[in-house]
Amino acid sequence: MKSIAYIYFVFILFSCSSSNFLTQDKSASGYLIKKIRTKNSWYIIYAEKQDSLYKIVTGREKGNENCQKIVVGKYYNLELYSRRENAPVINGIKLKPVNQLDIECFEYDDKTQICIEPKNGIYDLYYTRDLKGLCYLK
Repeated sequence: MKSIAYIYFVFILFSCSSSNFLTQDKSASGYLIKKIRTKNSWYIIYAEKQDSLYKIVTGREKGNENCQKIVVGKYYNLELYSRRENAPVINGIKLKPVNQLDIECFEYDDKTQICIEPKNGIYDLYYTRDLKGLCYLK
């Protein structure tokens, strides 16, 4: 009787830990797409990874109907690049503001400014080469 109880206990322990492991592995491997908005000719994609929220900006592309479009609620492996870390370089000198929080908005074209959202925990904007519009390129 003890052996049956022991086997049952091990089975329950393994099944609980394996489902938890699969959930953590899925979220750790990619970004969960939370929301997609548009602003003029740009997409603003809100993604989450390990309890951090990211604001990804990508241009709206025409003629990409036959592609794998990203979907809200799905995970994607993206390599993100920070707008703050990629400051302009003039004569070999990287220009950065004294305080990173001095810059609240970035201009993407003549009509479009996209801003950080400190109240929501978003202190930077990101871009990726893994998306063209809403098309996932990997």
